[in-house]
Parts: sequence; structure tokens; C-alpha cells
Amino acid sequence: MRNRTGIDRRWMMGSTLLAIASTACGQAARSSGAGTVRAFGARGDGVTDDAPAIQRAIDAAAQAGGGVVTLDPGTYLLRYRPSDDGDGGSALTLRSGVTLEGTDRARCILKLADAQLGPGSYARIIASKGEISRAVLRGFTIDGSRQGQGQFRDGFGGAAVLLGWKGRCVDVTVENLTVHDAVGQGIMLQGSIESVSRNLRIANNLVERTSFIGIQCSQFDGVEIVGNRINDCYDNAIDVYGDDTAGHSTVATSHRATITDNQIRGCSIGVFLETVADCVAARNVIADCRTAGVRVNRIHGEPRNLTIERNTISGTPIGVAMGGDTGGVVIRDNAIRGFTKAGIEFSYNVSRVTATANRFVPATRTTPIVLGQPTTLGSTPEEQLAHVNINNSRVPRGHDQESLFVNRYRRIADVQVGQFVRQ
Repeated sequence: MRNRTGIDRRWMMGSTLLAIASTACGQAARSSGAGTVRAFGARGDGVTDDAPAIQRAIDAAAQAGGGVVTLDPGTYLLRYRPSDDGDGGSALTLRSGVTLEGTDRARCILKLADAQLGPGSYARIIASKGEISRAVLRGFTIDGSRQGQGQFRDGFGGAAVLLGWKGRCVDVTVENLTVHDAVGQGIMLQGSIESVSRNLRIANNLVERTSFIGIQCSQFDGVEIVGNRINDCYDNAIDVYGDDTAGHSTVATSHRATITDNQIRGCSIGVFLETVADCVAARNVIADCRTAGVRVNRIHGEPRNLTIERNTISGTPIGVAMGGDTGGVVIRDNAIRGFTKAGIEFSYNVSRVTATANRFVPATRTTPIVLGQPTTLGSTPEEQLAHVNINNSRVPRGHDQESLFVNRYRRIADVQVGQFVRQ
């Protein structure tokens, strides 16, 4: 069922339910134990290690059945300690039922101390232990102090916020945070193949200059990633993942993500949909990414029922990149401009893709609008492009005819590329 915008109304209903769950979670927290971190000894002077005091406040709220832990304006220096989950280090452990909330996003700062990382670090500024539920992070800044970590500043392990490790997240919200200069991920919510996370919301955050991914979710059923700004991250801006790396199942383990109204600039890939199903990426503004605006990828599980629509993608080598057989991908009504390699690129056995009503403005008149580019010619079996329909696309009036569809696959089946409208 679709409304006038073309967005499936079931997704809108799902987003509404997630928002209601988030509000209810916050209200429930406020009705129980609560306290300011300063009441537990935190100073916020940028010199004292405030992690133990903030942890006492979080634990007290959890023991009271849940509540709001408040950060007043100040710079709260944090040092790592052995993590409660038994792996690596962490500064704080968020508990179920607890909201950690700042009174002023710009002036309530959690700052990682310098020289906290070492060889092979798997460190998180805010972590959890096992399953975490009914928890909220809201309204403050996390400064990951990358430059202060010296030779370890470009590590991939760990994150500023990583919840659900060795467990899962249920009814968890991360909103209105500023996260910058984190080693590893900016914000990550994860579940497990056996027990997926549910009802997640990551909204209205600013994530900048992470050494790996900006926002990532893995092994989930129901996540809303909306209204975030992600800039200058080393790897992908938004990454949703659902592969069964152990059993190699062909069925994706992550379902129902809505990725909407995000602004992304200067990352590797804007939105990465990897081995996930039943997801929508819509109305995102993606600029100056180094590899692609949106990428769909298959590892073992089949990407299925994905919709990429009404996004604005500019200044990337590839607008939308596809890799691997799918169970159905629709690419429609996107504005893709300034690309230097291809508007849409197919690589490695791509199948079941429909692209319609997209507007392409390439960097040059000979830049391919659609590019079929197998990873290896002469492989056994030969890579195939199959069941692809591209129609009703708009291109500049003077674009080279031979560059509308450049196909390097030697094995194709049911591939229809045409109906280019020159404007």
C-alpha cells in the first residue's frame, strides 16, 4: 500500500511504531530512578576521570528499575577499564531501562582521554553487557580523541557507541548525539544470528571523522535510521548487515530497515545494504563519497525486497552499485549527478533489478549511464547479468549513444535497457 510519495505506507507505520516505542521508553525511564552524574561525584572539569562516577549513576538507575541519568554541561573525561562483557575495554556500560541524557548537546561532552588504545584494541566508549533493552542515549557529545590515540588512531576495532555485543538490543534509541573523531565505528547496534535485535531507532545524530563506519546495524528485525548527518568517515556512512557468516545460509538474517532523510558527505559509500531484506533507502542526500552513493552487496544471504528511491546522489564515481544475485531490488526516481564511472554499475552475477524514472547527469558525455562490469572474465562458471530492466531514465541531450549501456558481460539473460529520454 503506497501513498502519494511512493513510500510504502507499511514502512511509515513501522517508523511511527518505533517512534512511539522510543517515547514510551523515555517516559518509563523518567518514572523510575533518576539522578544527575554530579550527585555521584562526576566533576565535568575535563581533567578528572569521571567514568567511575557516571557508571555509579547508571548502575543506581538500573537497580531502581530504570531511570534517567542526566549530564549537566561540562567535559567529562573518560578512561578505559576492562569491559564488563569480557572483551577489550570500555569506559561506560549502559544498562537496560536507563536513559543517559544531556541537558545541552553541545556543552555536555564525554571525552575519551588520550593514550587509551594499544595493540589490537577492541575498545568502546559506551558499551553494554549481553542483551540490553529499553535504553536511550540522547542529547550530548562524544569526543573520541582520535589524534590523542597516537599510532592506534586509525584502528577498525571498537566504537564510540557499541551496544548488543554478545547479546542484542531491544527497544533501544540513540538520538540527538554528536559523535566525532572516534576510533572504529561511530554508532553500532548489533544482535546475533540466533537472537536478532528489534525495534531500534538511530535518529538526528551528527557523526564525523570516524576511523571506520559512521553508523552500523547488524542482525536486526526493525531499525529506523533517520535524519542523521554523517561526514568524512573512513569507510561507509550507513551500513546495515545481515549475513550468516557461520552457517552460510542464503537467507538474510537482517530485515526491515528504513534509512531516510540522512545527509552524507565524504565517506567511502553513502548507504551500504549488505545481505539484508525488506529495506528502504529513501530521500537521502549523498555527496562526494569516494566509491558509490548506494551499494547493494551479497555475501551468502540474498539481498531481497530492497527499494532505493528519491535519493539525491552527487559527486561519487558510481551512483548505485550492485554486486551479487538478489531477490529483487528497485531503483527509482533518484537524481544521480556528477558520477565519473557509472550511474548504475552491475558487478558479479547481478540479477533481478528494476530501475525506472531515474535522472542521470554524468561528469562527461561518454561516462556510462549503466555499466555491466563482471569481476572476472572467463571465470568458471562465467559471471552472468540476468533479469534486469532499466527504463524511463532521463539523460542529457548530448550524451553519447554508445555510453548509455556499456556491457562487458559475455553471459546475459533477460536484460532490457532502454527508453532513455534526452533532456
